[in-house]
Amino acid sequence: MRDLGALIAKLEADIVGESQDNILPIVLNDIATYFYENMKLDENEVAILLANDEKTILSFAYPEYLINAGMIPINSTEAIAANVFRTGRGFIENNLQQQKHLSIFQIIKTPDQKIKLIWKMAGCLISVGQEKLGVLEISRRAVNFSEAGPDFGFNDLEFMEKGISSLAPLLRRVLPGNFRGKLR
Repeated sequence: MRDLGALIAKLEADIVGESQDNILPIVLNDIATYFYENMKLDENEVAILLANDEKTILSFAYPEYLINAGMIPINSTEAIAANVFRTGRGFIENNLQQQKHLSIFQIIKTPDQKIKLIWKMAGCLISVGQEKLGVLEISRRAVNFSEAGPDFGFNDLEFMEKGISSLAPLLRRVLPGNFRGKLR
Protein backbone atom coordinates (compact mmCIF):
# COMPACT_ATOMS: atom_id res chain seq x y z
CA MET A 1 0.00 0.00 0.00
CA ARG A 2 1.56 3.24 -1.15
CA ASP A 3 -0.85 5.84 0.24
CA LEU A 4 -0.22 6.79 3.88
CA GLY A 5 -3.81 7.90 4.55
CA ALA A 6 -5.21 4.66 3.13
CA LEU A 7 -2.72 2.65 5.19
CA ILE A 8 -3.69 4.45 8.40
CA ALA A 9 -7.40 3.80 7.69
CA LYS A 10 -6.68 0.12 6.97
CA LEU A 11 -4.64 -0.30 10.15
CA GLU A 12 -7.29 1.42 12.28
CA ALA A 13 -9.91 -0.97 10.89
CA ASP A 14 -7.62 -3.98 11.40
CA ILE A 15 -6.88 -2.99 15.00
CA VAL A 16 -10.59 -2.94 15.78
CA GLY A 17 -11.38 -6.12 13.82
CA GLU A 18 -8.48 -8.47 14.61
CA SER A 19 -7.77 -10.33 17.81
CA GLN A 20 -5.00 -8.76 19.89
CA ASP A 21 -2.86 -11.89 19.44
CA ASN A 22 -2.79 -11.58 15.65
CA ILE A 23 -2.64 -7.85 15.05
CA LEU A 24 0.99 -6.92 15.80
CA PRO A 25 2.50 -8.95 12.90
CA ILE A 26 -0.14 -7.53 10.53
CA VAL A 27 0.66 -3.95 11.55
CA LEU A 28 4.43 -4.53 11.27
CA ASN A 29 4.08 -6.14 7.84
CA ASP A 30 1.87 -3.31 6.55
CA ILE A 31 4.25 -0.63 7.85
CA ALA A 32 7.25 -2.36 6.27
CA THR A 33 5.36 -2.82 3.00
CA TYR A 34 4.55 0.90 2.92
CA PHE A 35 8.23 1.77 3.13
CA TYR A 36 9.63 -0.83 0.75
CA GLU A 37 7.01 -0.15 -1.90
CA ASN A 38 7.36 3.64 -1.74
CA MET A 39 11.14 3.60 -1.52
CA LYS A 40 11.60 0.91 -4.18
CA LEU A 41 13.35 -1.52 -1.84
CA ASP A 42 13.31 -5.27 -1.49
CA GLU A 43 11.11 -6.44 1.39
CA ASN A 44 14.25 -7.60 3.22
CA GLU A 45 15.70 -4.11 3.02
CA VAL A 46 13.30 -2.72 5.62
CA ALA A 47 13.87 -3.53 9.28
CA ILE A 48 11.78 -2.63 12.29
CA LEU A 49 13.44 -3.06 15.67
CA LEU A 50 11.41 -2.69 18.85
CA ALA A 51 12.57 -1.95 22.38
CA ASN A 52 11.49 -3.88 25.43
CA ASP A 53 9.50 -2.08 28.15
CA GLU A 54 12.64 -1.33 30.16
CA LYS A 55 14.26 0.26 27.07
CA THR A 56 17.39 -1.86 27.51
CA ILE A 57 17.32 -3.97 24.33
CA LEU A 58 16.21 -3.76 20.72
CA SER A 59 15.13 -6.80 18.74
CA PHE A 60 13.99 -7.34 15.19
CA ALA A 61 10.25 -7.38 14.71
CA TYR A 62 10.57 -7.28 10.90
CA PRO A 63 11.72 -8.88 8.59
CA GLU A 64 10.45 -12.29 9.61
CA TYR A 65 13.75 -14.11 9.09
CA LEU A 66 15.53 -11.88 11.64
CA ILE A 67 12.94 -12.11 14.44
CA ASN A 68 14.90 -14.74 16.35
CA ALA A 69 18.35 -13.51 15.28
CA GLY A 70 19.24 -11.93 18.61
CA MET A 71 18.95 -8.74 20.59
CA ILE A 72 20.92 -5.50 20.59
CA PRO A 73 21.69 -3.80 23.90
CA ILE A 74 20.61 -0.15 23.84
CA ASN A 75 23.98 0.81 25.32
CA SER A 76 25.91 -0.81 22.45
CA THR A 77 28.37 1.65 20.95
CA GLU A 78 28.77 -0.36 17.72
CA ALA A 79 25.11 -0.86 16.83
CA ILE A 80 23.69 1.85 14.60
CA ALA A 81 20.13 1.09 15.73
CA ALA A 82 21.12 1.50 19.37
CA ASN A 83 22.73 4.86 18.62
CA VAL A 84 19.63 6.07 16.74
CA PHE A 85 17.47 4.90 19.65
CA ARG A 86 19.61 6.61 22.30
CA THR A 87 20.09 9.91 20.49
CA GLY A 88 16.83 10.12 18.57
CA ARG A 89 18.79 11.36 15.55
CA GLY A 90 18.33 9.94 12.07
CA PHE A 91 21.21 8.28 10.27
CA ILE A 92 22.35 8.01 6.63
CA GLU A 93 25.45 6.13 5.50
CA ASN A 94 26.10 5.31 1.85
CA ASN A 95 29.30 3.34 2.39
CA LEU A 96 28.43 1.28 5.44
CA GLN A 97 31.12 -1.35 4.98
CA GLN A 98 33.75 1.37 5.48
CA GLN A 99 32.26 2.36 8.85
CA LYS A 100 32.60 0.66 12.20
CA HIS A 101 29.27 -1.03 12.96
CA LEU A 102 27.73 -4.18 14.37
CA SER A 103 27.71 -6.52 11.37
CA ILE A 104 26.65 -9.85 12.89
CA PHE A 105 23.12 -9.66 11.46
CA GLN A 106 24.47 -9.25 7.91
CA ILE A 107 25.91 -12.77 7.86
CA ILE A 108 22.50 -14.34 8.35
CA LYS A 109 21.28 -15.70 5.04
CA THR A 110 18.32 -13.90 3.50
CA PRO A 111 15.26 -15.99 2.54
CA ASP A 112 16.84 -16.60 -0.89
CA GLN A 113 19.70 -18.34 0.99
CA LYS A 114 22.29 -15.69 0.11
CA ILE A 115 24.46 -13.53 2.30
CA LYS A 116 23.93 -9.97 1.13
CA LEU A 117 25.88 -7.28 2.91
CA ILE A 118 24.32 -3.95 3.75
CA TRP A 119 26.15 -1.33 1.71
CA LYS A 120 23.86 1.63 2.34
CA MET A 121 21.60 2.37 5.28
CA ALA A 122 19.31 5.00 6.74
CA GLY A 123 17.51 4.84 10.05
CA CYS A 124 15.21 6.84 12.27
CA LEU A 125 13.58 6.65 15.66
CA ILE A 126 10.08 5.26 16.12
CA SER A 127 8.43 7.22 18.92
CA VAL A 128 5.10 8.48 20.19
CA GLY A 129 5.48 11.75 22.06
CA GLN A 130 8.43 11.24 24.39
CA GLU A 131 8.12 7.43 24.39
CA LYS A 132 10.71 5.68 22.26
CA LEU A 133 9.39 2.46 20.71
CA GLY A 134 12.17 1.37 18.39
CA VAL A 135 14.02 2.07 15.17
CA LEU A 136 13.09 1.91 11.48
CA GLU A 137 15.98 1.07 9.16
CA ILE A 138 16.15 0.88 5.39
CA SER A 139 19.10 -0.54 3.53
CA ARG A 140 20.50 -1.52 0.20
CA ARG A 141 21.79 -5.08 0.29
CA ALA A 142 23.81 -6.73 -2.42
CA VAL A 143 26.61 -9.18 -3.02
CA ASN A 144 28.90 -6.24 -3.86
CA PHE A 145 28.87 -2.45 -3.70
CA SER A 146 28.39 -1.92 -7.43
CA GLU A 147 25.03 -3.75 -7.26
CA ALA A 148 23.79 -1.85 -4.20
CA GLY A 149 21.75 0.78 -6.01
CA PRO A 150 21.42 4.52 -5.50
CA ASP A 151 22.54 6.42 -2.42
CA PHE A 152 20.10 7.43 0.28
CA GLY A 153 19.63 11.14 0.79
CA PHE A 154 18.00 13.59 3.15
CA ASN A 155 14.68 13.25 1.27
CA ASP A 156 14.66 9.52 2.03
CA LEU A 157 15.27 10.13 5.72
CA GLU A 158 12.61 12.83 5.79
CA PHE A 159 10.10 10.46 4.12
CA MET A 160 10.88 7.81 6.74
CA GLU A 161 10.56 10.21 9.67
CA LYS A 162 7.28 11.70 8.47
CA GLY A 163 5.76 8.33 7.65
CA ILE A 164 6.75 6.58 10.86
CA SER A 165 5.63 9.51 13.01
CA SER A 166 2.12 9.04 11.56
CA LEU A 167 2.22 5.24 11.93
CA ALA A 168 3.88 4.99 15.36
CA PRO A 169 0.70 5.72 17.37
CA LEU A 170 -0.99 2.74 15.68
CA LEU A 171 2.02 0.55 16.38
CA ARG A 172 1.97 1.68 20.01
CA ARG A 173 -1.69 0.64 20.32
CA VAL A 174 -0.91 -2.96 19.36
CA LEU A 175 2.28 -3.50 21.37
CA PRO A 176 1.52 -5.94 24.17
CA GLY A 177 1.67 -4.71 27.75
CA ASN A 178 5.02 -5.49 29.40
CA PHE A 179 6.62 -6.09 25.98
CA ARG A 180 9.79 -8.15 26.43
CA GLY A 181 11.38 -7.26 23.11
CA LYS A 182 10.56 -10.50 21.32
CA LEU A 183 7.55 -11.39 19.21
CA ARG A 184 7.89 -15.08 19.97
